Amino acid sequence: MAPIATIASRTSSLTVALFDASTASDWVPSKAAANKAQFTGHPAEILRGLAKGEDIAAIDVGASSGVAFELEGKSGRIEVYRVDDSTIALVAPPRSWWQQPAAEVDALFAEALAPDEGDETDLEVPSGKLAIVYMWLDDVGAAVSGKSDGCAVIEVGAGTHRLHKREIESPWDQPLVVMYIARA
Repeated sequence: MAPIATIASRTSSLTVALFDASTASDWVPSKAAANKAQFTGHPAEILRGLAKGEDIAAIDVGASSGVAFELEGKSGRIEVYRVDDSTIALVAPPRSWWQQPAAEVDALFAEALAPDEGDETDLEVPSGKLAIVYMWLDDVGAAVSGKSDGCAVIEVGAGTHRLHKREIESPWDQPLVVMYIARA
């Protein structure tokens, strides 16, 4: 199975936000605060949310709500796969990152791209288009309407979507981390 999109970060960190793509122009990039010890905007909101210890942090993007999470912190890339008609999977590190025997990596990805259930978080996507955005991307509105390595827009269907994060242990020192997004 081939990925339908790839998202790259400027660093090895893979903290991303998911929200309805129609509100992308409402994204507030990071800006220095008056006291210079803090910064404002959605990256600050995401970091504060994740600092509370949750796997998934809620954020507000204009009139829409969204979620943010760290998927993996070594490769700097996420691959997006369509598992079936109602499910996509964000996977990190990507297939090309693994240097192990192909058959073993194929088995790891086969397990990752099978539907999975667990604790879930709901996300509303009224427009049916999901924006997946690297947290530090400044001009999200332009990125969503154009082409950017730090962003992808995926057609997921309008309505409620359920998110479920899973780590799959590998025989090597790096787990495969997957965020499933399935239409409810």
